[in-house]
Amino acid sequence: MMNRKHLPASLLMMSLLLFLISTVTEAKEPVMAPRIEAPTLTGKTQMVPAKGKKTILHFWTTWCPSCKMELPTFEQIVKENQSDVDILTVNLLGAEQSKHIVAQFVKDRKFTFPIILDEHGEMMKKYQIITIPTTFLINEKGEVVKNHVGPLTKKQIKEWTDL
Repeated sequence: MMNRKHLPASLLMMSLLLFLISTVTEAKEPVMAPRIEAPTLTGKTQMVPAKGKKTILHFWTTWCPSCKMELPTFEQIVKENQSDVDILTVNLLGAEQSKHIVAQFVKDRKFTFPIILDEHGEMMKKYQIITIPTTFLINEKGEVVKNHVGPLTKKQIKEWTDL
């Protein structure tokens, strides 16, 4: 089993590698998304995915260069979003130095989108996250219909919200 100290370095290396080979995958046969109730940065709990709603689920960390570049785009989309799509982001807190660093990162950037904390790697395991950023599109039935490894552009995110 991987030592927790090595997790950030391993995820970073995988992120850099997969950034070069960024891919979008459509599920041939939709697979049910794992349903998880998780804490948010604001202290509430959030069910993922929300039942009966299309959801974009995005995994990230504060130290990931690609994540830092694309998170402001998620903020723009959330502010502009007039559709029925939930945009939820999941911080891999187990790969961070502390919850305080995540909170300061979010505050400094004035992010308002929901931030779920994967405190013990449960979501990372259930969604089989190998690298970050990784994003999933989950339909109203709770099925994963697309996933993307690597950063998304604003155009790509908008396409997912408009499906």
